[in-house]
Amino acid sequence: MAFARTKTYTLDAARAAIQRYCAFQERCQSEVAERLYSMGVLPEAQADLVAELMADGYLSEERFARAFARGKFRIKGWGPRKIVQGLQAKRVSSACIAAGLDELDAAEMRAYLQRKKEAFADEHEFVQWCLRKGYDRGLALEAFRSEA
Repeated sequence: MAFARTKTYTLDAARAAIQRYCAFQERCQSEVAERLYSMGVLPEAQADLVAELMADGYLSEERFARAFARGKFRIKGWGPRKIVQGLQAKRVSSACIAAGLDELDAAEMRAYLQRKKEAFADEHEFVQWCLRKGYDRGLALEAFRSEA
């Protein structure tokens, strides 16, 4: 049996629902498009709603990229490479990805890695962990070898 939607949205109801969705937290265009698709909004209306959200300030790719980069670094400890991959997975433009990476501070990253190196006895383990987190090998070696 095929999936049947239990609720149908008028254009005004869909507009109000997607505005609430965007006001709750920063969203990218692909997330909004997926949400509108799951709500059953027609593709022609989806493009109009996305343009309207951008004009009204509910939706901004650059603002999303900056918030994503800050959050993933500060909360999950992701490095620049992993953040770029995450933004690319969300289909964010390269210009917005560059703006998001501007939020990362090299000194803050070094301090984070120096705090984390205490949990590792071996340089190789630490470097492998850093690579999995999305950091550069050079930065990982510098952090491990520095005296703090």
